[in-house]
Amino acid sequence: MRRTAPLLLFALALSGAAADYEIRPSPDSRFALEVYKTGLLSGKKHLFIFETYQGVVHFGRESPERSRIEFNVEGASAVCKDTWVSSKDFKKIQSAALNDMMDVQKHPRLHFSSTRVVPAGSSQFDVEGLLTIRGIAKPVSVNVTMAERPDGALSFAGKAVVKLKDYGLKPPSAALGTIGTKNEMLVDFALIGKLRNGGK
Repeated sequence: MRRTAPLLLFALALSGAAADYEIRPSPDSRFALEVYKTGLLSGKKHLFIFETYQGVVHFGRESPERSRIEFNVEGASAVCKDTWVSSKDFKKIQSAALNDMMDVQKHPRLHFSSTRVVPAGSSQFDVEGLLTIRGIAKPVSVNVTMAERPDGALSFAGKAVVKLKDYGLKPPSAALGTIGTKNEMLVDFALIGKLRNGGK
């Protein structure tokens, strides 16, 4: 099987056939959420790194507009990476993200399903789809840059803005309102898709 993999990659490259690429965590991957503060803490942000996720990209070089993406993230795998808060506040922030923002007990997964892929220049794509958080699905647009790696895998890097109020969440505040949270959060990712053997 190991010997046939390079031949499969070569055949797919020549034919332009569509193939499935599987996304899983790796040392070269990153899926992050940035939450920005306002008021007295303006300029600060909470950074959450998700450690568990899985997805499939169905991609064809000759017809990229027919590509499809399904992506799941385990909400409970989010880890706060803030270095500017106290240990006491760190625990509160971590708990609020898991229980208040994502409600991981009732809704353990965040899910994205593409509805449209639009080529936007060399290796650039505008991907539209539905992002489901807390059981609520809302449209989101993601700008994605794709590149082919030497091993035949594909790298995907992109960003998307997600609004708290779209999911029925009020941006949290503290200190009598002098410290707030922006409605807009930023999803920032760099992911690796590896070719599934026999992918179609």
